[in-house]
Amino acid sequence: MSSMGPPPRRQFDAAFDPMEWAQRNPKRVFALAWVFVVVILVIWGIFTSFYTVKANEEAVVLRFGKYHDTSGPGLKGKLPFGIDKVLKGEVLTIHREEFGFRTLSAGVRSEYDYRSPMVIAEATMLTGDLNLALVNWEVRYKIRSLKDYYFEVRDPKQTLRDVSQAIMRIEVGNRSVDEVLTTMRTEIEQSVAAKMQIALDDFKCGLHIIKVNLKRVDPPDHVREAFNAVNQAIQERSRIINEAEGQRNQMIPAARGAADKAIKEAEGYKVGRVNRAQGDVSAFLAVLAEYEKAEDVTRKRLYLEAMEKLLPKLGRITLVDDEGSGVLKLLDLGAGEGR
Repeated sequence: MSSMGPPPRRQFDAAFDPMEWAQRNPKRVFALAWVFVVVILVIWGIFTSFYTVKANEEAVVLRFGKYHDTSGPGLKGKLPFGIDKVLKGEVLTIHREEFGFRTLSAGVRSEYDYRSPMVIAEATMLTGDLNLALVNWEVRYKIRSLKDYYFEVRDPKQTLRDVSQAIMRIEVGNRSVDEVLTTMRTEIEQSVAAKMQIALDDFKCGLHIIKVNLKRVDPPDHVREAFNAVNQAIQERSRIINEAEGQRNQMIPAARGAADKAIKEAEGYKVGRVNRAQGDVSAFLAVLAEYEKAEDVTRKRLYLEAMEKLLPKLGRITLVDDEGSGVLKLLDLGAGEGR
């Protein structure tokens, strides 16, 4: 019996047929298929078990299609294989809706559409005095409740647009065209924002109105020149009023300062007079006290002091006797002055 060496190494067959190999090794094929399925499931489970919520977002988690939880920013975990689904929303971003115009391109020189039929239909409104006005406004809002935003109303944005248009038309219809164009713009903005918030809360839209801005309020084209003239007149009136207020604000403080100065001077004069009067009274009382100590001596001294001050001012004195015919010179004090 001849010795047999090791079996010859099997050379790679360039004509290898996978289908033939699979038919000859069905168990191996089945095992490989299971391994492939398990690997795919593991990878799919890992990738579907986590989700990321940005800093300005919140996420609503649905489990088997039903609301389960609301999560904040960060890396979060969930049940894989589509058991949990995640709906995200930017709750810190201020969103805006435009009415009566559309922004075509935003930038340093933004372009807007004011003339398309849909835009004109939104902007055209009837005022309380039966005039037409073209009202352009925007609504700025945030998502306050992501759960209500996704599950209480079918289309929250369209609901907001419908509510805003309805309330704005009511507010414009309750005012004259002059009030809408000029004097009551701020009041209209505040009233529309407040009433929109009440309506959206009733619908549970989950939205919070930040501000309503009236961008432009224009009359129709065929009367625009007349309205522009009115606006110029109103602006001129406001300018004159402001100038008058400025002059008033300058003159009133000056007058008040002069009045305060006069009052202070009068008070100072009053204090001076009172102090002088009190000094005179004190001096008089001091003289009186000395007078009472020696009345005769003090009386003579006072008399002499008074005459000493008075006589030099009298000049020459002549005493005439009505009954007599002569003239008697009395106290010819100035006779010695010519000597």
